[in-house]
Amino acid sequence: MIGRDLTARIVEQALDAASLRQRVLANNLANAMTPGFKRSRVDFETELARALAQGANPDRVRPAIVKETDSIGRPDGNNVDVEAESVKMAANQIWHAALTRQISDHFSRLRLVITDGRG
Repeated sequence: MIGRDLTARIVEQALDAASLRQRVLANNLANAMTPGFKRSRVDFETELARALAQGANPDRVRPAIVKETDSIGRPDGNNVDVEAESVKMAANQIWHAALTRQISDHFSRLRLVITDGRG
């Protein structure tokens, strides 16, 4: 774990989910022409929000890979839309960058408090 406080733990989990999502999206794109391939997605943020709203321990929330088998897509059974996957990948990269910035800022504030504003 990056830190012991709740903010750092949640951002760490979100970074892990964003990294996993990037791998899943890349796999979807790599298999865009594979007959019968079904795209996958990563569920995390909704479950985290639910845990936080219920006062549950957010440390127990883990990203889950979900295979989307309910849509057909093309006649060969593949349901990967290259354009949609590419947009999701770009959005995920922005999300990852925002999370990285957030954790960096969080530790900068902690460093400022620890050094009493001197460093």
